[in-house]
Amino acid sequence: MNSLDEAVAKNKIIQDNYFCYMRSHKRGPRWIVKYTISIVVDCILKLFFLFCGKPTQKHNYEISICTIFKNEAPFIKEWIEYHLLLGVDHFYLYNNNSEDDYLGVIEQYIEKGCVTLIDWPDNPGQISAYKHFYNNYRNDTHWVSFLDCDEFICPLIATSIKVWIKKFEKFPVIMMYWKMFGTSGRIMHDYTKSVIEQYFVSWPKLYNVGKLFYNTQYDVADFHLGMMHTLSVKYLGITIPPINIFGKFVMYGIHRAGKGKYDLQVNHYWSKSYQSYEAKHKRGDAAFGNSPRTYDYFLAHENRNTSFDFSIMRFIIQLKHRLNFLL
Repeated sequence: MNSLDEAVAKNKIIQDNYFCYMRSHKRGPRWIVKYTISIVVDCILKLFFLFCGKPTQKHNYEISICTIFKNEAPFIKEWIEYHLLLGVDHFYLYNNNSEDDYLGVIEQYIEKGCVTLIDWPDNPGQISAYKHFYNNYRNDTHWVSFLDCDEFICPLIATSIKVWIKKFEKFPVIMMYWKMFGTSGRIMHDYTKSVIEQYFVSWPKLYNVGKLFYNTQYDVADFHLGMMHTLSVKYLGITIPPINIFGKFVMYGIHRAGKGKYDLQVNHYWSKSYQSYEAKHKRGDAAFGNSPRTYDYFLAHENRNTSFDFSIMRFIIQLKHRLNFLL
């Protein structure tokens, strides 16, 4: 019996109205105290940034994405074009020892001035690459997301990330949540079709893990493994946690959702086809070096794909035009 089955058997919390959890959550007296504190601090921080937040400065770019990648040539063009479609201005791409024809794919974007390419041989190289971005390119852009090439930011109402992000302009870090998409039953990936149209079987709710938008006007408090998922900043001597898409500050690992209304998710195509998953496992991991993606790891995620999500499909025709899929 795996950990998920054990949690179900013991009737422990593995999901709530809004989130799925990979580990069971105990909600005893200590959790209640932390939850109450998070509500109080949430109110204080919102008032604090209403009156004391940094005024927006001018940058070369409004929204950028920083990514470390390896052997993503078959997928990276779709990923770039999709995010350009949604209003991303610039990409900082850290090549982590790729052996495919990635340059042939992204060279046109370098020439257009929307991609900065950096060779980054560190292994593992994820956090050191983010530090390099912070030290060298931070002031070029107002917002940056440390995104991977299998993650697609998916607004559910607005059609532009620039429009969506305006409501958070006073805050240092925004936490977005993953919607997990598995194989959709595919053993082999069809390279004549886009990723977002092939994979639509998903977890029924958001995962309580995701990615961030970081407002570069604030100083990062700490560079740590996992900073792309949860990042705090230092401002006026205070450590500030991220505010999530529900408009609640995230503290103690507690993800509050209020009435549960949200208008953006990050579609995480963590496996694509099973063949793609196996290839990704063999080439290693940018954060850990050796990949943790075993067959049991695969099943623990794949077995939770019990729903469908076609939200991103509203962008598919525009994306195909950009990818020259249409005559």
